[in-house]
Amino acid sequence: MGFTDGRNEAWLRDLLTDNPDLLPIEEVDPSFAPLVPLCTELSTEAGPVDAVFISPSGRLTLVECKLWRNPEARRKVIAQILDYARAVSKWSYADLQRRVAVATCLKGNVPFDAARELQPDLDEAAFVDATARALREGRFLLLLAGDGIREGITGMAELITRNASLGFSFGLVEVALYQFGEQGLVVQPRVVAKTETIERTFVHLQAGDGVSLQEVAEEAEVEVRGETPKMADERAWWEPLTRISFDDPEQEAPTYRPRNHIRVSMPYPGIWLTAYRYMTDGICGIFLTGKKNELPRVLDTLNEERDQILIELPNVTSERYQNNSDRLGFASYAQLDDFATDDECRAWLAQQLNKFVNAFRPRLKAMARQG
Repeated sequence: MGFTDGRNEAWLRDLLTDNPDLLPIEEVDPSFAPLVPLCTELSTEAGPVDAVFISPSGRLTLVECKLWRNPEARRKVIAQILDYARAVSKWSYADLQRRVAVATCLKGNVPFDAARELQPDLDEAAFVDATARALREGRFLLLLAGDGIREGITGMAELITRNASLGFSFGLVEVALYQFGEQGLVVQPRVVAKTETIERTFVHLQAGDGVSLQEVAEEAEVEVRGETPKMADERAWWEPLTRISFDDPEQEAPTYRPRNHIRVSMPYPGIWLTAYRYMTDGICGIFLTGKKNELPRVLDTLNEERDQILIELPNVTSERYQNNSDRLGFASYAQLDDFATDDECRAWLAQQLNKFVNAFRPRLKAMARQG
């Protein structure tokens, strides 16, 4: 929707590059913020990317600009941006640096120099390592930006979720334009649709008497160096909880996950515990969660023992797993104001995590054995 007055996709590309704050990254995936403009028309094996941004933590955002009134754009845009992501995921940091240098006609470590303008104390070696790792793992933010996204376009996000194999986040951003006579142009961006980060399963080949396959991670470890001060503070808050021990001697310690939560693995593929703080609403809590294709089945089985589980977990709520669903989940919440200090809050979270592990680990282990 809005008013384009003959403006084309190149104009929209340059507008977003010159004004990165127009892109509502915090609403799509805050781990890619803040945006630092890197270049336009970045050459890849799949064609040129309209606009490329990078964050001080080394994560790339690829933006494709389309005028959604163009039917051809509707048909091709998803395949196009996926092809860009696949091509860039095969690059080394040297490849990125070389191609950005060509696009900008600048010399030197252009990606680092651009990021350092926003974060002057950024360490070059840490930034290069973080960016190289994000490239290998395909951890990009893919944004489709248009002047008027219709309802039908949101189905494209579902297509990406079903078919993508890289670990990226995705968003559809409508950049509506309104002309107010001689008073100028008003630009109103909004997020139309977004996906959660798509997680990959990594397989490790072990040598020895024979070759075996082992699933070693639901999602790649997040690069920690080069993070923003706010992200560093959040990580520091959770760090004591990553060292806690459980009653169950086989339970692995929690791992930190940006932003502002930790994860505890469970012995059932695609299922885990999450502990979090949500500062906006002033709450913290624990809940059992997992991949959408696994969690409903697991909850159905666990709910057959719900009465017994609630005896073991007396603080668990009876919230619905999803809206308009009769399926119940397992969660425990507390108000941050209930705790006088951060240490008290962490102690409560540690206690709840231990109880959740004691309640769910043996049950999930038995379910995994039964297949």
